[in-house]
Amino acid sequence: MMGDKGDHRDEVAAMSAQPGRESAAGSLEQPGVCENSPTPKWVFEDHVALGVLILLGGVVFAQFLSRYVFNHSIGWTEEGARMLLVMLVFIGAAGAASRRGHIYVEILELILPDKAKRWLRGFNNLLSAAFFGYVAWLAWQVGQKVWHSSMSTLPISKGWLYTVVAVACAAMAFRLARQGVAFWRGKEEK
Repeated sequence: MMGDKGDHRDEVAAMSAQPGRESAAGSLEQPGVCENSPTPKWVFEDHVALGVLILLGGVVFAQFLSRYVFNHSIGWTEEGARMLLVMLVFIGAAGAASRRGHIYVEILELILPDKAKRWLRGFNNLLSAAFFGYVAWLAWQVGQKVWHSSMSTLPISKGWLYTVVAVACAAMAFRLARQGVAFWRGKEEK
């Protein structure tokens, strides 16, 4: 009985030692990336997302402080935090796209030769860019339709939120399209 558990642990350790595989601890090991490699560069979207995150933290803290310490809730903090969270998700996703940080299904990449992998990655990135470009266009259209409608508790147009989503999706589409073309040219961006 004890030997079975030891054998299973050996199999898990052997699988996690393969490059590009998830280890038993849950971290993803990337092929060709060593522990001493430099941290990824920050892009404009990352700086904006950090600012939105700090603002979101301040609004949530104000909400907590007013509700539980002073026993008087500030009315706009709930809607403001929700709006900032939506903005943070889309802006952060645009930053992650610049570092190829989005998840994808790689089952075909495991069985294809290297040249075909490159073409598949390029196709996937261009297909994703087309999708996010379409989502950006839809968000822009909705933003134009609700531009004259304001939030319930904040004197801010709902169109601003959809505009931020549209710009972030357009940024994702741009980054993914650049990566797709780079894959097809054989010049992967680092």
